Amino acid sequence: MKNAEAVLLVKFKSTFNSEKLLNVCQRDLETFRDVPGLIQKYYIAEEGTGALSGFYIFETKSARAAFWNSDLAKTIPARYGVIPESLRVEQYDMAIVLNNVEYA
Repeated sequence: MKNAEAVLLVKFKSTFNSEKLLNVCQRDLETFRDVPGLIQKYYIAEEGTGALSGFYIFETKSARAAFWNSDLAKTIPARYGVIPESLRVEQYDMAIVLNNVEYA
């Protein structure tokens, strides 16, 4: 993976129904394309609980930190209707990559 060094996982349950949540995610695609150092973002849903996760892959740890401290990241709870007690944030360092695919 092209220059991938850091991963951020933001998992939560939402007060929004699935249709509204999907619409918010769709609207945010262009915004997240402009985040410096963000290589890829996946929106993933947990089947059993309905929890949604944002799985972010960053070029560097500093890019991940800059994003997490940004105004955009601070709006995540309100934008996605996050239920506060369900929010879980995890940071990982990239270790091994199965397919060394370059992203544009």
